[in-house]
Amino acid sequence: MERALLSILLSSFVTPFSLSALSVALPVLARDLGTPPSEAIALLVVLTLTVAAFVMPFGRLADVLGYVRVFKTGLGIAAAGLVAAALSPHMTLLYTSLAITGIGLAAVFGSNNALLFQIVPPERRATAVGLNSTSVYIGLVAGPVVGGFLTQVSWRLAFLPAVVIAAISYLLIGKTPLSKSPTSSLDVVGSALFAASVIITIIGIDAGAWHIAVLGAAGLAATFVLELNRRDPVIEVRLFRNVVFTASVAAAFLNYLSTAALSPSLSLLFQEAYSMPAREAGMLLSIQAIAMATLAPVAGRLSDKTSPSAVAAAGASLLAASLYAFSQAPAPSTAPLLLFLIGVGFALFIVPNTTLVLSSVPPSRRGMASALVAEARVLGQSVSNAVASYYLKNATSVSAGVTALLALLAYLSLITAFLSLARGLSH
Repeated sequence: MERALLSILLSSFVTPFSLSALSVALPVLARDLGTPPSEAIALLVVLTLTVAAFVMPFGRLADVLGYVRVFKTGLGIAAAGLVAAALSPHMTLLYTSLAITGIGLAAVFGSNNALLFQIVPPERRATAVGLNSTSVYIGLVAGPVVGGFLTQVSWRLAFLPAVVIAAISYLLIGKTPLSKSPTSSLDVVGSALFAASVIITIIGIDAGAWHIAVLGAAGLAATFVLELNRRDPVIEVRLFRNVVFTASVAAAFLNYLSTAALSPSLSLLFQEAYSMPAREAGMLLSIQAIAMATLAPVAGRLSDKTSPSAVAAAGASLLAASLYAFSQAPAPSTAPLLLFLIGVGFALFIVPNTTLVLSSVPPSRRGMASALVAEARVLGQSVSNAVASYYLKNATSVSAGVTALLALLAYLSLITAFLSLARGLSH
């Protein structure tokens, strides 16, 4: 059991590390492959897009085929994609490699939490979940720092730690017995419609082709209608009849939408507009993750003692104020304090919001509730990166694009704060 738990903890490190390391490597990577730096953020769009499109279908597939089988397959695919990305001679192959990586990470992401609950005894699960969250935070902190240092040598090396960690995770899980639910089946039509709709929506946003984005959004709405009458739905639509649950998932989506693009856009700004070395940019960007990791336990205690909705609203408000202040002075001199405040705001929001999600549904539905929160996270990250890609590609300069983007992200955080307050008044 200890080997399997360590495998899961290592797998939870891979995704945040890969995303944050790639964010720091983007400017150097773009110059090396002859691509405008403002267009390189589309690489993150591809990676997060494939995770967002496939994590829910893979979560259901794990119920059918067994958690270990899907988990191991995902690790193998992700590692292969990362190796191919590191060796890519041009952007087309790099896009393809990151799409493959995203599919693998979706399989890992869709199965590792369920696998954790399967292998850990009930009396140790809370501790295991805490360790899993710590692993995510370590990945967020290590990604920009390690990625920045490795990028100073070669951007290709930034993928190496994730490959090694994924390989170790694969080896550690090897002996774990397979398990699956004999009564579950995969909703192929619903899964395909959901994945296609997510892909179309985000590609439309990235390209500024709003008619395509609307078509994708209509596909998502059709998926929800279709899933209402499925025996084994890929999305448990009935959970959204709960107002608190719906508001909390929507707030989680908006929160990640308003924060995910911050690291890659600031990485481009610092390295392109201010000629900051990748190493220094990575260390600067890690401040936000350090604040998040440090303040998360404090946010948990606060939400236990007072209204979780009020704490979440305060966190989102601090995020909005900090992002707006950043939009007025997006420079390295203002970054340390504002990134720290953004990290504090994020922690104050996300901990009570997650608590509200899980406490608003019966224990028997918490697995699906957790999966939907995870989907809100990766979908928010993907849309955020797509919006950033659109802004930066169409701006007169990196500085102008980042300034406009930060202002938009601030307004989105303000909406998140109002939604959190409204949720608090409704129950």
